[in-house]
Amino acid sequence: KIVAMFESFGSNEGVFYFLGAILSSSTDPEVHFKYIQAASRCGNMQEVERVCRESTSYDPATVKDYLKEAKLPDPRPLIYVCDLHGFVGELTEYLYKNSLMKYIEVYVVKVNPLQCPAVIGTLIDLDCSEDFIKTLLQNVRAACPIQPLCEEVEKRNRLRVLLPWLEARVAEGNQDPFLHNGIAKIYIDTNRDPETFLKTNQFYDSAVVGKYCEDRDPHLAYTAYKRSWGSCDEQLVSVTNRNGLFRLQARYLVERQSAELWEIVLNEENQYKRQVIDQVVSTALPESTNADEVSATVKAFIAADLPNELIEL
Repeated sequence: KIVAMFESFGSNEGVFYFLGAILSSSTDPEVHFKYIQAASRCGNMQEVERVCRESTSYDPATVKDYLKEAKLPDPRPLIYVCDLHGFVGELTEYLYKNSLMKYIEVYVVKVNPLQCPAVIGTLIDLDCSEDFIKTLLQNVRAACPIQPLCEEVEKRNRLRVLLPWLEARVAEGNQDPFLHNGIAKIYIDTNRDPETFLKTNQFYDSAVVGKYCEDRDPHLAYTAYKRSWGSCDEQLVSVTNRNGLFRLQARYLVERQSAELWEIVLNEENQYKRQVIDQVVSTALPESTNADEVSATVKAFIAADLPNELIEL
């Protein structure tokens, strides 16, 4: 009633001083909201920012909506409310549409770099310029988490916008697989000598990158799976079967010398068994100069009970 009386006289100062006296002892969301409202109308931005940052009693959605409508000259109170209560996308949209670009940078650089992926994703949705996004990432540097950033950007098909930032992290010596997966995907999509990268890079995840390549270039998928040397055997056999790359599969089988893998491929139920055997006999084994490879192949054919094919060998 006292607040209503002050409001009826348009006395924001009255509301501000009255509620300020009881704020610390009250958990009523309406008291905290009215205090924030009165402080903003009195121009006491320092107090608005303090309560938005420290209070746990106000209703976040109510305060957030009020601050957006009030269009305060300093959006830091809104930044704190949105950051603390999960309205990062909405915050980014508000700042962008109101041309408060420097505050987007303030948020991701100084307030919460961990939310940088969500901010970048929203900016892409808003058709923000790539130059601004690249500059923002350059200023956040390594404080931005790699995995969620790559995921947010990749699901919007804009992964290559990250290339300068990703390469800068590699230059710092970062070995995070998600970082190297991201670079691999960009090199694949831009045809930037991806085969050399897939053969020489030690840090990407073969299963992830190989799967990414399967529908784009099965030869690159084979290269990625082969590099894992054992952990992606099933995927390698599958992609070479589906794409008729039996010569590559045969070479891998001979080089791998894995009795278990030979058993899978030479199984009667494998519909591609004949094609693989033909390539082993005609290409893969004649090319081999390693006695152990020849011995492992012969043992595999004996174990699979393939006397005629053994004669061919």
